[in-house]
Amino acid sequence: MGSVPATMMAWTKTRPEVGGFTLEEHAVPNPGPGEVLVQTQSTSVCGTDLHIWKWDEWSRENVPLGTVTGHETSGRIVALGEGVSSHAIGDHVAIECHLACWACPRCDEGNAHVCENGSIFGVHGHGAFAPYFVIPAINARHVPEGLDPGHASVQDPLGNAIHTLTGGPIDGATVAIHGLGPIGLFAVNAAKAMGASTVIAVDWDNTYRMNLAKELGADMVLGKDDDVVASILEATEGRGVDNSCEFSGAASALSNAIHSTRMGGYVNILSVYGQSMPEVPMNEVVFRYLHLKGINGRKMWSTWDTMHDLLARGAIDVDKVLTHRMSIEAFEDAVQLALTGDCGKVVLDF
Repeated sequence: MGSVPATMMAWTKTRPEVGGFTLEEHAVPNPGPGEVLVQTQSTSVCGTDLHIWKWDEWSRENVPLGTVTGHETSGRIVALGEGVSSHAIGDHVAIECHLACWACPRCDEGNAHVCENGSIFGVHGHGAFAPYFVIPAINARHVPEGLDPGHASVQDPLGNAIHTLTGGPIDGATVAIHGLGPIGLFAVNAAKAMGASTVIAVDWDNTYRMNLAKELGADMVLGKDDDVVASILEATEGRGVDNSCEFSGAASALSNAIHSTRMGGYVNILSVYGQSMPEVPMNEVVFRYLHLKGINGRKMWSTWDTMHDLLARGAIDVDKVLTHRMSIEAFEDAVQLALTGDCGKVVLDF
């Protein structure tokens, strides 16, 4: 592998507690058949990383101790495994973190994003809070020409936003975004770029992100001082929105989304509910014929095609959402910043 070192230092979840990360030495992996070795350029901090930091119930069940985490990433290919002809050394790539088997019924029918044997890069196995990582070549998506590596690393959360939005109508539709973390902010921006007639953004009391939502095109921003359901109904002539997207992981937000979606409307849920399961007002779902859909990741590969089109057209204001860039050495500070919520997307550069 030429100048690639034999070992590297990587941020690793080593202790079963809040925090619990240490900088550990690992062997630089060799790419196996069908894999590529990527030298990391940027990895961003995800809400999933915050769950792992908090070591909540979901994390304890999914992340083996000793795992190098991090999955929102981009980099440069420095070695090819046997049989890889789709990529070349030097290619700039961003990573689809859902690893599919490509052999189960779901993969065969074109739904690899819900592979029956799937796993998540940087969650169930080593990820990209490290200078190097290996990934199946099919998961290494070529980056649009000229895209900044930091921008390339946020295609995972941007893709989450687009996949969630496309669970319902967008063009000409009324859309509500519940939860204004980075994915919710991307969703506000993407909904406007994809032709939504009205975008209503909802948070609790994070004025930093609520103001960002206004800058990204939200027509209405609601918070703790508002009756969210009543305000959405008033803004939609009493009907409710066509398309509600829940990104917050708060039980009250899920309830609000269900109660403020029109008859026959769509409620799309990306959130991870880390500590306890929310109560779902099922009578509302049943008697109002709501389409309730869980979303996890991006659709492989139509979400990436839509995202690349939006990025190539300059329709997504990445710079507004990407508020902080830090060095990988500042990983712990970056996580603490993300936990405060006084930021948009936080990207770590190598």
